[in-house]
Amino acid sequence: MIETERLLIKPLLAEELIKHIKFPDELAKELGFKPSKALIDEETQEAIINDLLPNIVDPNKDSLFYTMWIIIEKKEKAIIGGICFHGQADKHGEVEIGYGIDDEYMNKGYMTETIQSLLTWLEKRKDVRIVKAETEQTNISSIRVLGKTGFKQFNQVVDLIVFKYNL
Repeated sequence: MIETERLLIKPLLAEELIKHIKFPDELAKELGFKPSKALIDEETQEAIINDLLPNIVDPNKDSLFYTMWIIIEKKEKAIIGGICFHGQADKHGEVEIGYGIDDEYMNKGYMTETIQSLLTWLEKRKDVRIVKAETEQTNISSIRVLGKTGFKQFNQVVDLIVFKYNL
């Protein structure tokens, strides 16, 4: 678990990840937190089920790169969002992140704080050298967060902007 001034960023175990998809309110209650108000969209659920879950239980893979890390606001004890990797680092040491935060917590610095703390954690690892993130060109908040955390625009594919951060 990663702790910042205002946040706890907790990687979910395989069983918790399954419950997070199927019964998020129940998982939050079990962990002692208020549940997120945002539901995981269908596309994200499919990605978790098809891409993350088969790998999180593989003993040859680092489960931290195949799970959802929930973002918990410490003062309110509320799950306010999540961040995940799209798998372990490739042969070039590159990983990709994806993230989301509940609407009422947007534009308050929570995601910037989350990404900064995750980058600090990654800097201690020898297997990761580059972090990539993609966002829609219309998602101004996400573009702003990536800029504040030191990501640089690398490429644009149709309506997606690709950012990279060198550790």
